[in-house]
Amino acid sequence: GNSLRYDLNLTLEEAFLGKEQDLKFHRLEDCGSCHGTGMTPGTEPKVCMTCQGRGQVIRSQGFFQISSTCPSCHGQGRIITDPCSECGWGGKVRKERSVSVRIPPGVDNGSQLRLRGEGEPGERGGTPGDLFVFIHVKDHDFFSREGDALACEIPVSFVQASLGATVEIPLLGEKDAHPLAIPQGTQPGEVLKLA
Repeated sequence: GNSLRYDLNLTLEEAFLGKEQDLKFHRLEDCGSCHGTGMTPGTEPKVCMTCQGRGQVIRSQGFFQISSTCPSCHGQGRIITDPCSECGWGGKVRKERSVSVRIPPGVDNGSQLRLRGEGEPGERGGTPGDLFVFIHVKDHDFFSREGDALACEIPVSFVQASLGATVEIPLLGEKDAHPLAIPQGTQPGEVLKLA
């Protein structure tokens, strides 16, 4: 179809916090020289001589007549004899496009954003397709994602776990570490939560 795909790589921090992102991609657009007609400006298409403008050709096989799409004009009934020098009768040229998109906070690996009308134009002035942005989140050195939560492993000594302690842990998007209370008697593998 006329929809496009864009694969966007994000760090875990960018996915967690969200961001404004400029996307640059190539798409087909109507030729500026012929305005999408595919013909040299000022010329007209000629009636197809193979089908006499009907777009269909009929051939006989015994008592039967079989109708099929004209192979010369592909069912259009007319043929462009003076193609546009810019697009070579296709009516479309590939151009670079740049759009800005807001990545919402909390997107996950495999998330999909849809930008309506940013795909390629439809045939003969039809509705343009959509641009689908597929999110790929890179692995993080310290944090992993578990659903909507972030998880990390912190080393705690036997004494800290037995007697209780306070340790500093980093948080995504914050420069300063955050204090985390380790309760007395904490067991290995126990999960402590920060809202």
